[in-house]
Amino acid sequence: MTLFNIDEQFLSHPDYPLNDHITNIAESFVDENHRMAAMFHDLGKLSDKFQKYIKNPILKSNTTHSLESAIIFLCWKNLELTPENFAIFISILKHHGNLEDINHFVYNRLSEFANSNRFEGKLKDICLKAKLNVDIDIDDFAELFDNAKFVEKTGLKGFNTYFLVKERFSKLIFADKYEAIFKSKYENINFDDTDEILKNLLKFIGSKTNKLAGIRNQARNEILQNFLINKEKRIFIIEAPTGLGKTFMALHLALEIVKTKNKKRIINALPMTSIIDQTHSEYSNAIDSGNLLKYHHLAHIKKYSNENFSEESSINQKDEYISSSWSYDKVIVTTFNQLFYSIFSNRNRDLIKFWTLRDSVIILDEIQAIPRILLHDIARVLNYLAINFNIDFVLMSATIPEIQRFLTPALTCELLRDSFYSMSFSNRYILKPDYKINNIVKLSEEIKSASKEYVSILAVVNTKKRALQLYELLEASFENEDIFLLNTNFIPKHREIIIANITNHLESLKKTIVIATQVIEAGVDLDFEYGFREFAPLSSIIQTAGRINREGKRSHQAYLVITDLLGFSPYQKKDLAENEVKAILPDELPENKVLGFLKQYFEKVIKKTSPDLLLSEDLEYLNFETAFKNFNKYFMTTIPSIKPIFVETEEGLYENYILERESIMTRLNKNSISLNEKMDLKRELKEWYKKISQYLININEKDAKDFCEFYKDSDLHFCPFDQVGNQSHVSYSFQKGWINGYDDFSII
Repeated sequence: MTLFNIDEQFLSHPDYPLNDHITNIAESFVDENHRMAAMFHDLGKLSDKFQKYIKNPILKSNTTHSLESAIIFLCWKNLELTPENFAIFISILKHHGNLEDINHFVYNRLSEFANSNRFEGKLKDICLKAKLNVDIDIDDFAELFDNAKFVEKTGLKGFNTYFLVKERFSKLIFADKYEAIFKSKYENINFDDTDEILKNLLKFIGSKTNKLAGIRNQARNEILQNFLINKEKRIFIIEAPTGLGKTFMALHLALEIVKTKNKKRIINALPMTSIIDQTHSEYSNAIDSGNLLKYHHLAHIKKYSNENFSEESSINQKDEYISSSWSYDKVIVTTFNQLFYSIFSNRNRDLIKFWTLRDSVIILDEIQAIPRILLHDIARVLNYLAINFNIDFVLMSATIPEIQRFLTPALTCELLRDSFYSMSFSNRYILKPDYKINNIVKLSEEIKSASKEYVSILAVVNTKKRALQLYELLEASFENEDIFLLNTNFIPKHREIIIANITNHLESLKKTIVIATQVIEAGVDLDFEYGFREFAPLSSIIQTAGRINREGKRSHQAYLVITDLLGFSPYQKKDLAENEVKAILPDELPENKVLGFLKQYFEKVIKKTSPDLLLSEDLEYLNFETAFKNFNKYFMTTIPSIKPIFVETEEGLYENYILERESIMTRLNKNSISLNEKMDLKRELKEWYKKISQYLININEKDAKDFCEFYKDSDLHFCPFDQVGNQSHVSYSFQKGWINGYDDFSII
């Protein structure tokens, strides 16, 4: 059902009626305000100039339609600026672009119109073709926005308008592109097979019989019981020791929430892609591929089997669009970046999936990875979304940061007793500070000494450069196959091989010495007898400890020795809290005493954390662009300028990938190519990049200048096969990774 009747002769795309396009978009959601946005969003295409262009695109000129459509909508609403009307207006206006800072945008762009009389005539002509009776007065429209404090003066300030704009914008841009690709309305999914997934999950959990199976089941049952008692809550906290099985606890809980509260999807967000790959693999034991999506920037495009969604054996824009918009899968495993970008970003490509957050369960795993400086802002957003978007959040970690103090108590519930930290199984390791170990030479001597007693040893340091130096100090003391270096200076393909080799060594009880960076702290399921950790933020120390006697198999005391800082620290001082931790950390801290110490630590450092909000004011003032810039500023670790480089680890690999890319580009640059063919080839190009990403690492920009571009005008560089191997002159070593220029800033 439409608001107005548009003649079939008017088109939205070549040979496609405008009326069909807007009707399908309007019917994609059962939402009257979305229907309003859909009906008006492309009315500007009724102009003579646009219709001439769409019927003969070769005559392309500066055609516009979004501005005309937005003005007509607001005039139809008698220029009444309620939050909902404004959200629809700005969504129509920007649906082919990104959201901007509203005060700056409206005052500088909307308060004046050149040739307003001619523009007004164009608008009236569009209304006539739409058979729409609207009083158009362009001067009144311009005057409405002639205020440098527009947001404050019109009463639009606040979280409510910020998220209202985002949801309205998200639904419109999603449905608009969906209709353009599929030529149909979007049919919303229902999560109606939770019982089957729960059955598969319990069967898989039951098949895992090991020493910790009983305690894991006990903890999981306690979580479920506490949820049923507190199911009216919206933010659930699971603080549990490493190795207690939080991955399946959270999935089981999320499925129960879906079933109890009729949710539409589960989104599990984690800080690193390596953890995502492992979590997705574990989830696939209970969830079939049709319901499960792994989504991050290096993940391959998922193939959808439904005949409405893809063509067999082709990389299709439909598949790419469905996965990137999260619109079809019921369980999504993704990164913190992808989730938080959908909340804080102003970019069209990020916001296309924001609407999927409504009525969902969102698991934030390893929440300690969120910078402490952003906890207050993020907690405010979680509080708001929990109530206003009907979202249930599950926050998980072995070291929950002091985010609870910023969460609304009436919404929040802790699901697991502290006593799990003091049970017998929670006595797997002891933290033992030894600050006399204050350089890598001393650390190397301690590792050699410990290796006489222990078969497997893990040493984690703060930078890749330090890890390489430590490895080189030790490599002559051990057989080559017994000592491993692990960091992100190995291409992803080799990191997988290294982790597999370490796993085999550990399972075979062979001598295993691993020198690593933070990359090993989460999502890498390894178990060592003894460990060393360079002083780091306390959450990182605890995460490393989770790899010491992880399965609780060893009868002897397993130690993680905490050294002094061994050199430059890449961590922010507030997160490192060196003086505070050293002042209260005892000579020995057993695992079953860690929780009490953590609470003491968080109580101490939170007093030194500024209570100031860093993002909330920009959100309230609808500064969409500035809010996103500030989020990135505080969320992302500061690193030096880096460039990606392709490492040719097999002879001829580079040439094969170059030829594949040239083939795609040749087809893409043909003049006769259709729009659909162009979109498919762009998806093929994305898939090509994901394939070569298995051979990419990031290196310092100044070092990258020594290597050729991968292709002309490329930001990507190329390390040829003759620079790869285990000889002294190479740039990339199979045993040491990238060794041609090492900065001292990179953590992992």
